[in-house]
Amino acid sequence: MAAGRWARRATVWMALLCLCGCAGRGSGMGTAVEFRAPSVPDAEIRPLLDGVETIGVLSATDIMPLQDLDIEKVMGRLTDATAGGLRNLSDRTVIGQDEIRWHFRDVELDSAAVFSDSLKSAMVSELGLDALVFVTLRSLDARMSPMTPTPYGGMAANPRVNITVNLHLLLVNLATGGHWSHEGRHSSWQPVQLDILGGGRDRTERQMLTALAPPLRQFLARVAPPPSRQTRRFDSSGD
Repeated sequence: MAAGRWARRATVWMALLCLCGCAGRGSGMGTAVEFRAPSVPDAEIRPLLDGVETIGVLSATDIMPLQDLDIEKVMGRLTDATAGGLRNLSDRTVIGQDEIRWHFRDVELDSAAVFSDSLKSAMVSELGLDALVFVTLRSLDARMSPMTPTPYGGMAANPRVNITVNLHLLLVNLATGGHWSHEGRHSSWQPVQLDILGGGRDRTERQMLTALAPPLRQFLARVAPPPSRQTRRFDSSGD
């Protein structure tokens, strides 16, 4: 069980810390060794991941396509980033969106279908999923403004494009039905650039990803924080 693994890791780390302390008291010097401490989810979320070995990631949106903005492509990149962040969790397998959509290629994987009892059962029995992270773009507002905010709280005459997103991320334990979610709204302002050589779509997609990044980082910080690095000194004198 996941709780047992965390308890065993904690015991091992306590033993290492004690060993390092004894070595430090013996000589005051030693060999510095850097450890990569395992990623530990937030205390509120750990029960949802108890017994979870395989996590799937999917995304969806009902936002209509916009000119110079491939929303489906951006959401695909965001979902890949979500899967990459979840791989910070040790002893767990993450199945990305491409594999899930290929397996269920005859099913429209919108929010209604994904959380139907039949599809949840199929994800468990056919793909071996224990949990699912579902990423939803709930709103997108893209507009040009002749005035933009200044660092001092005022407004300046500087034409920019403002993209504001509302992103919802949901973690569901498919066995228990327990869930935890995070929703974030964020904006990205970029100066208007003349599209002389093309590439306007790429710039807009990067700007949208910039707006989506903070809510995703906040979600991953609770569910799968980056492993921390710690340095300890061991007595290597041989005394």
